[in-house]
Amino acid sequence: MKRATLLAPLLLAALSLTPALAQGAATTPATPAAAEGTRTVEAVTATSTKGYSIRVPAGWIPLKNVPGADVAFINRNAGTVRPTVTVQVQDVDPKLKATLADFRDLFATQLGKDVPKFRMLGEKTVKLGSTPAILWTYLGDGDDGMVRWTQVFTVKNNRLFTATLVQPSGTTAEQIEEGRAILTSLTLK
Repeated sequence: MKRATLLAPLLLAALSLTPALAQGAATTPATPAAAEGTRTVEAVTATSTKGYSIRVPAGWIPLKNVPGADVAFINRNAGTVRPTVTVQVQDVDPKLKATLADFRDLFATQLGKDVPKFRMLGEKTVKLGSTPAILWTYLGDGDDGMVRWTQVFTVKNNRLFTATLVQPSGTTAEQIEEGRAILTSLTLK
């Protein structure tokens, strides 16, 4: 019970997933210029000093100063629909000896309380490189209607890594596919 009480603040911070690009990560183009005088960037790779990198395709722009987010990107071609991807990194006190299962259980309990009309769509254990991770998708009410979240999280070197794709109603299949590709590109160092 003591461990659950100590992990609760980490859970609350991980669930506050607002889009933007905070300091601590740098973006670098993943492809060279296309033709003379014209530069086409197919993707950028954001590399963080916190121990990860993530590849983001063209059409997703970084946001700055998002509370709690290490990096955040928003799809620029969305009009009023604003799918976003955020990455949060939180240090975990080694004395807690928190496991991925501990965070999974805490998150699962808290989601039902924090997300109106919460409905879990799916969950599976995946690998980020050689590190086990949890990938899940759920629905709930957002500010402007139903929202679908896809999230991958893991613990490595006493850090909790959480990458989240937020898909408001009206997000296109192409945007969803790009967002999922961003999540699966998360690489831990």
